[in-house]
Amino acid sequence: MITALAWSSVVLATWVTAGFFVFVVPAVDRPQRADAIVVLAPVVGTGRLELAEELMSDGLGTLLVVSMPDGVHRHNFSEVCRANRSYRIICFDPDPVTTQGEARAIQRLSEEFNWGSITVVTNEFHVARAELIIQRCYSYELNMVAVRSDLALKDWAYQFLYQSASWAKAAISYEC
Repeated sequence: MITALAWSSVVLATWVTAGFFVFVVPAVDRPQRADAIVVLAPVVGTGRLELAEELMSDGLGTLLVVSMPDGVHRHNFSEVCRANRSYRIICFDPDPVTTQGEARAIQRLSEEFNWGSITVVTNEFHVARAELIIQRCYSYELNMVAVRSDLALKDWAYQFLYQSASWAKAAISYEC
């Protein structure tokens, strides 16, 4: 009984420690010039689209690419697809509506537009897993930039569990 409890405690401590470094303070890249700046599903309140537009304004890209999955948050951002900006905007609906679907769309678009480099914008809790999945499809220069989240403790707990389960799924699926 004590041995099982000790092992459970070690596993839990390892999971929490690893999760802290992967979800809360992951390694991210400094924004740099790229052929396209790609925003993964800009859900309301994440700051993803705002950061991507800031990078575009800073001259770090000439093409803004926005994952616009059909769903509850789409209407909040659909105006960006029709916006008149000094740069070109492409919106896409990933199939399936997952990070893997976004990675497949990124690969397809990179072939169509001949991208040699992209900057992907997502949140810190998603950045490491998104990088792993996108690298399976996109083999050119990949720059991952994260928006820092200001989440309540219950939201961090949810992301911790959700991202952990999603990592398990990503670990057993090697396909693009």
